Amino acid sequence: MLLTSGERGGAVIHHMPELSREQRAERFGIVISDAPAVAVVASFETISFSYRVGKTSLPKGGRWRIAWRWPLDWQALQTGAADADAYVRATVHSSSAEVSLSVSADGSWSFNPWNHHVEVTVSRGQLVEGDRLELTCGDRSGGGRGWRLPTFTSKSASFLAAIDPDGGDRWIHLTDPAAVCLTPGPAARIAVVAPSEVCEHSHFNVIVRVEDVWGNPTALTEAVPLVEAVVDDEAAEALSPHIEAVSLRKDLSVYDCRILAGEGGGSFRFAATIPGGLTGVSNQVRLVPRGRAPRLYWGDLHSGQTEYGCGEGSLTDHFQFARVAAGLQFASQQANDHYVSAGDWELIKRETESAHEDGVFVAFYGCEWSALTVDGGDRNVIYRHRDEPLHRSGRFYTESEEDATPDLQTAAEFHHVMRQKDVICNLHAGGRPTNLDFHEPAIEPLAEIHSTHGTSEWFVNDALERGYRPGLTAGADGVRGRPGADSPGWRQNRNVRSGLTAVYADKLDRDSLWEAFRARRCYATSGERIILWTEVDGQPMGSDLKTSGVPTLSVCVEGTAAIERIDVLRGTEIAHTIAPCAASESEIRVLWSGTEARGTASAQRVTWDGTLTSEGATLGSVRSVGFQTIEDEILLRHRQMIQWRAVTAGNRCGLIFTVEGDGKLTFSSLPCEVTVSMEEVRAASRQIDAGGLSRKVEFGPAPDESGPAKVEFSWRDEESIAPGTYAYWVRVIQVDQSMAWSSPVYVTLE
Repeated sequence: MLLTSGERGGAVIHHMPELSREQRAERFGIVISDAPAVAVVASFETISFSYRVGKTSLPKGGRWRIAWRWPLDWQALQTGAADADAYVRATVHSSSAEVSLSVSADGSWSFNPWNHHVEVTVSRGQLVEGDRLELTCGDRSGGGRGWRLPTFTSKSASFLAAIDPDGGDRWIHLTDPAAVCLTPGPAARIAVVAPSEVCEHSHFNVIVRVEDVWGNPTALTEAVPLVEAVVDDEAAEALSPHIEAVSLRKDLSVYDCRILAGEGGGSFRFAATIPGGLTGVSNQVRLVPRGRAPRLYWGDLHSGQTEYGCGEGSLTDHFQFARVAAGLQFASQQANDHYVSAGDWELIKRETESAHEDGVFVAFYGCEWSALTVDGGDRNVIYRHRDEPLHRSGRFYTESEEDATPDLQTAAEFHHVMRQKDVICNLHAGGRPTNLDFHEPAIEPLAEIHSTHGTSEWFVNDALERGYRPGLTAGADGVRGRPGADSPGWRQNRNVRSGLTAVYADKLDRDSLWEAFRARRCYATSGERIILWTEVDGQPMGSDLKTSGVPTLSVCVEGTAAIERIDVLRGTEIAHTIAPCAASESEIRVLWSGTEARGTASAQRVTWDGTLTSEGATLGSVRSVGFQTIEDEILLRHRQMIQWRAVTAGNRCGLIFTVEGDGKLTFSSLPCEVTVSMEEVRAASRQIDAGGLSRKVEFGPAPDESGPAKVEFSWRDEESIAPGTYAYWVRVIQVDQSMAWSSPVYVTLE
């Protein structure tokens, strides 16, 4: 049984499991709430919490808290402006006239993982049995709209109530108030997901997922029709594919499809529409011969956390979303180990096994070793076998019967024990970023370049500069139960949409995927199913290659949009670039990109809110490119000025617009201010360094969005370079600013 919880060195919650609900209420009091049972995400509500004091009094300095879990991005409460949103007010009903209160609405981290709270402190007098405190969150009496609810759906967005009678950070868990079921908003966009490779006559699923403005899947009253197969090349034209589409589950719009006729290859997509005019087009689907190996599979080795850890929702729902709603073919949940008891670990393994089905969906056993960065930092640990015990970095709880498995509190201890086990570790830059001063190549073949924290090329570059040889992955690192399709909400704790990992494996089973990841035969994307194959002298991505000759890199890309640029990197430097898209003759583009600093989501985040003004020219039509959430938006369109708000964390976004006349454009934002002439930006791209960690602003002609989505080329590195080992890898950038990164081929020149 759980006795206490809370991060060591911080506040401790005593749960007292031996008490019944009635005994707890009599001794310590009870909390009730008028929160709605069901509400729409991001809507505004007024929610009151009422605490009736029990036999344990609250003297001066005593405190009462209402807390909610880390992922629940309730609007930040405030006490300074009664006429504004999210105003919180406390009132007291006491037999004593001497009682007064103070309210703090800026609390965080204290009850890890109940990381957010509002607190009432008795500043004068004493509260005794029968007295009542009331917190009104989102008080509307002064004219505010209320308290904005979280931006993502939840079956049970719950609260924790606790008191600290003596002010010593020894909290007592009260009866918890009712939870809120958060439902999605109306349909705003449509996503169509299909496997990247299929065989003739084989059945496969095409998923049509409709989302609200915050990225929450939302149900429709009728099935979404699968309109047609969109043919993209001559081989597919000759194939003339016929599609059978039968809805398996109307609420999820999953369709069972087959290619019924034809021989040969080719690629095609699926288009779908819903009433109201929303349309969506799938990723590229290639027809491949039966028995072909390796095959391309999509998934997430860092699919995030659930109620096991600091996340939201059940692990069963987590895997179900990955497999059905997102169409992933593999996943591994990664709860922070310091939350996971021995009983939880057994349940995690049981639920992981229940989700697994060879040939359909591979669920890997996983838990994140979660030391502070100074002690080694987070490492996703993927276990090959079910019988492994969990070696934690530490424990944010105590139990009546503690698990005797020893904790491994530093990277040195972790590596000493884990190098003997059949595990794969995925290094990453979120949470407590992996400390690359510690590395064990035998079990750490992978590094994550993109997650909801940000696009972290700096992290991979650091590994390469140290001589490490990682294969590249991308994932969610989410806390909302949406692996494969996570989004940042209003950016309380995340920045960008989740990524995906692609792997080339002989079969869709644990052993084949395990071998492929050990061989680093994988690549990363910012979330799109961009098909990418790279090899050097015939050796695929991830390989180690020795040669005395000139290495030749071969690349094949099939994007989900036109390919703007492909960079060939030798280590951390660009060795060669191709730009398949022609420049637009009528549109100008300004992009901003980069990271504020190394670290987790908040450290990486760059705020680019700003304006673009013209002098001597007239601004015409304008649209955004690469925006990640509804919080990124164009605020004002004017003939002489555009105003926006936007954030980056290593990713690229900006504006595409038309301009009439000559003159000057001035970009003004917190990171930098720069003025350019229309003559120079019409002629060629110009890049401006904006400080931070690779922060940049780029002006130039917009690329032609009707350019090629499929690109193949070979390149010989003719440059004279010294003997040694070099990482050759590829970065793909589409016109929509989506990206893909191949795992390097590690070439030793003798």
